[in-house]
Order: sequence, then C-alpha cells, then structure tokens
Amino acid sequence: RFCSSIPPSAMGSRVVAVESSRPEMSEKESSKGSCMSSFARFPVYITCICANAVFQGMIVNGFISTSISSIEKRFNLSSTKSGIFSATYDVAVAVMLIPLAIYSKRINKSFVIGVGMILVGLGSLCIVIPQFSEGNYSVGSLQSDHCDSSRDHSCMEQPVSPWAFPILLASQLLVGVGAAPLFTYGYSCIDEFDAHKRTGKNMALFMGVSTLGPAVGFIGGGYLLKLWGDIGKTDYTELGVAGTADPRWYGAWWIGFVVAGLGCILSAVPMCFFPRKLYDTDERKKGDVALTHKKLDVDYSGHKWEYLKTFQLFLYNRTCMSLIAMQTFESLVMNGYITFIPKLFENLFGYSSSWAAMLTGIIVVPMGVLGNAIGAGLASKTSHSFTTMMKTTIVLNLIVVACSSVLFLRCDERPIAGVNRVWSNSSLGGTCSAHCECDHIFNPVCDQRSGVSFFSPCHAGCQRPLDHLTARDWNGCSCPDSTKVSKGWCTVDCNVTQVIFFTVFAIMAATIFSGGPILQNAALRVVSFDHRDQFICYGWMWMRICGSIPGAVVFGMLIDTTCLHWIKDCGDSQKCVLYDTTKLSLYTFLFTIITKLAVLIAQVSAWKSYVPIKGSDEEDQKNAENGA
Repeated sequence: RFCSSIPPSAMGSRVVAVESSRPEMSEKESSKGSCMSSFARFPVYITCICANAVFQGMIVNGFISTSISSIEKRFNLSSTKSGIFSATYDVAVAVMLIPLAIYSKRINKSFVIGVGMILVGLGSLCIVIPQFSEGNYSVGSLQSDHCDSSRDHSCMEQPVSPWAFPILLASQLLVGVGAAPLFTYGYSCIDEFDAHKRTGKNMALFMGVSTLGPAVGFIGGGYLLKLWGDIGKTDYTELGVAGTADPRWYGAWWIGFVVAGLGCILSAVPMCFFPRKLYDTDERKKGDVALTHKKLDVDYSGHKWEYLKTFQLFLYNRTCMSLIAMQTFESLVMNGYITFIPKLFENLFGYSSSWAAMLTGIIVVPMGVLGNAIGAGLASKTSHSFTTMMKTTIVLNLIVVACSSVLFLRCDERPIAGVNRVWSNSSLGGTCSAHCECDHIFNPVCDQRSGVSFFSPCHAGCQRPLDHLTARDWNGCSCPDSTKVSKGWCTVDCNVTQVIFFTVFAIMAATIFSGGPILQNAALRVVSFDHRDQFICYGWMWMRICGSIPGAVVFGMLIDTTCLHWIKDCGDSQKCVLYDTTKLSLYTFLFTIITKLAVLIAQVSAWKSYVPIKGSDEEDQKNAENGA
C-alpha cells in the first residue's frame, strides 16, 4: 500500500526508472480499472481535474466575493463577522494539510480529490440553507439622501435567528476541507501521471483554467444580483422597493451557489473512479530526469517518526525553506491584491465600484491565461535544470519590481467641498447644509460649473427631487453656485495616465502569473518522489498561515490608514468613503516592493543553496558555475 522509495542508485543516475517510483495496483484496483481502460488515461484525467478547478474557483473566488455584501445585508452580518466567514475557508484548508501529508502514501489521491470536491459541492449547497430557513427578507424604511431637517437616523436591522451565522461558517468549513486536496494532491498527481518535461505545460493549463472559474463567478454573480433575492416568494414592488438602484435591494446571491454546488458534485464523480496509477503513466514517464537536492535524497520509510523526520528534513534544508518563503511572500501580496485591487482602481482613478470590479476581471483573467501560457513555455524549456528555473523566476521577479513603480501614477486629486477644497459656502456640516442632518449620508454629486464634488445631495443642500430613487440630477441646491448637481464624483481628465497605468499593470500581472508554473515545477523537482506530497502540503501550510490569511488583513489595514473620512453604519460599524490617493499609491507600492524584494532574496537563496544529486547533468552545470 505504500509507495516504494527510489533507491539511491536510481536517484544517482541521469534517468530515473519510473516503475520503481510508482505503487503497483492491487487486484481490486486493477479489476476496477479494467472497466475504464479507455478513460483512465492522462488526457481524460487532466480534463476532469480542470473541470473541478473551474467549479471550485466559481464558488470560492467568484460567488463568495460577489455575494458578500448581499449576505451581510440578508443576515445582518457586521464587517467583522463577514471577515470571519471569509477566513474560515483558509483556516479549514490549513488544518486539512496535516492529515493530507501524513496519509498521502496510503490512499488513492484521485479518489480523495473526488470526495473532497463532493464536500465542496455540499458546502456550497449548505450556504443557501439560511436563505430559506430565515423566512422572507425584511425591507425596512428607505433613508433619503436629500436635505431633510426631520430625518430619522434610527436603523432597522434584519431579524435573524442565532443559527444562521453558524450554518454559514459550517458551510465554509466543508468547502475548505473539500478543496484542500485539489491544489495539493492535484499538483502531485499531474506531475506523477505525465513526463516531467511536460509538467510546466500541465501546471500552466491547470492554473490557467483555474482563473476561468472566478471569471464565470464574477460575471454570473453580477447578473444574479440584478434578480430579486426572494424571487417567487415576495414581490419587491409591493414592498416599496423601486429596483436595483434602491439601497434596500438585495439580489439572488444564492442561485449561483446552488448551480455551482451541483456542478461541483457532478464533476467530482469521475475523479472517484480513477485508479492510483493511470494506464498510460509508464509510457509517459520514460526518460524522466532526477533533479532532487542531494541532501533531500533520503528515505524514512518504516521509521517510527517518519513524518516528523520528513518535516524536519524540510525545515532544516535551506533550499526547501527558501522555496516555501518564496511562495508565502507571493501569496501574501497576491491575496492582498485580489481582495483590494478593485478598491485601488476605484480611488486612484475615480471609477464606480461596479466598473472597477469589471475592469479588474477584464485585466486579471486574460493576463492570467496569457501569463500561464508564457510560464508553460518557459517551464518546458527550463525543466531540465533547477538552477535555470530559479534564474528564470529571478528575471521575472525583477520585471515585476520594475513595473510596480507604475503604482505612483494616478489622476489628480478631485476637489471635494469641505475636505480638500475650501468652499465659500460649504463644509462638512457647514452653514448651508447644517440643518439637513447629513451625518450618515454618502452619495457623491458634482457641481459641473465649478468641478467641485459634494458627499451627497444633502451636503450640497439639495431638496427632494420628484423621483428621488432614480434621480441623477438635483436642483434648488443651496451650497453650489450653480444650484444644480449631478450624480457621481466630478471627473478628472487623465486618459493618458490611465492608458500607461493599465498597460504596465497588465504586463506586471502577466509576469506574476507566468512565474507560477515554473515555481511549482521547481518545488516538485527538488524533493524526492516519496516526499513530494508532504512538501506540497508543508509549503501550503506556511502559505496559508503566513501568506493568504494575513495578506488581505495587512493590505486592508494599510488602506485604512489612508482614509480621510469615515461614515458610521447601523450600530458601531463604520466604512471609509474617501481615501488620500497620494498615501494610497505610496503604501501600495511599498507593500508590493517589500514583498517582491523578499521573494527575490528567497529566490537567490534557493538557487545558491541547491546541491544536485551525484552524477546528474545538474551537478556538472553547478560545478562549471562554481569553477567559473
């Protein structure tokens, strides 16, 4: 039942015998596999696992992101609770990595991936349980945004049972537990079932397809949010809700989770029937070259403390820890960017929230596919040498460092009455709008004549328009000189700056994605076959605990320090509505440059500390470099 270890003689040769490094199928597995001899082959396998990655991405990185505001509104969640809800997934993944590493040699990893994805589907379906158990959505009264001296600032919160939030957390736990095998065992299985020289291309395909899931989730989730959340149960017009422009509107966020959950379960079923070894593996693995680190060519099979010894081996090996540090710092900056890049675009260039989110998808998804394609080509050309892989990632990282200076580009700061522009007649809470009770209102408007913005029609001293729900223009305003304002911030002309920024940013995004397949290939090559799964799980544990989980928190804290004006919501929660773009650019640049320089140090450390196994081409190359 255990994978047979690679003997030192085989590891010392230039070509590794594939048969000695693969577990033999039992009679039960062989008979089961004979029924699928035409399907248990690598092309079918990569297709199935990619389909699973698409549905996982739709749920975790797509629908969760687009639905979080609707979930907060529907179940009356504070920002703290919604943060806990999002982080539960990463915590579940991190906890699962330990048993995945320990039992990797005893199980059929493809079967575990399939069962895990079934759990992801069930978790996705469980998320919608509170939607139906909590009854109908309570609309509440509409808070007007025009000047109103008799305004009522009281809040009407959505009544929710105490079980709703625990159910949401439990569903996220299921999704996290189920998704953990996909990106740990998934990587190792792809590497085990095909030639090493094609690992880079396979990883690029897997990672590239993974970006399609979030894209479908963002687009589909955005469309579903235009449908009424209690569809078929209540009529929003009878409740006094004017439509999607009404701030009391909440969309049908739950439909996406139902569709993706069912799709996830269906795509997971074929994974459960793949044997431990595919029928074409031996033929594909002929000619694989060993690049294992000399000090990592150790076999602890049968040792009482086998797994502790293995983790100790990784911990004390400089090359291993350098690779893990590299991946951890990358996940730190990537998770921060994924979470907050729409907000960055929104504030640097004055975009609306919807356009900033859409622009993020327009840039990130194509650049992710292009970057992974470039990474596939580079990985296939460098797969023969760990040293060459590291040098390639160093060059790519230096390009990202150079491109990150584009973060200093931004539109000129827009003038806002009472904030950064002294207005003869107005300030926040000034004389012309002092009687309007505007403290908690934010709906930016623009005085086209002066080019000065106001926080809301209320702050501009505007009276209630005839159609106050869909109004885009307000007349009879006491603060602006023109007595008329229009919805939205005043625009600042910086078209050339935007073209330069997004061109360079797209290059930076593609370069970051192109390093992924190479880095993953290097991590798989540097350890022996028997330790591959443990090393992936060990690395992912560091990435989650020290990278993904704190990444968004650190980035968010940095962004909050640049806030110029906070507005309180119901209760004690508050949100920032205006940022200092100069500080925002600077802090984002510093966050990026510091983490990328840390990645660079880790890359150089991995390159310099690598010791190839005796008798390999890599050893000859390393000796030649040292001799030079």
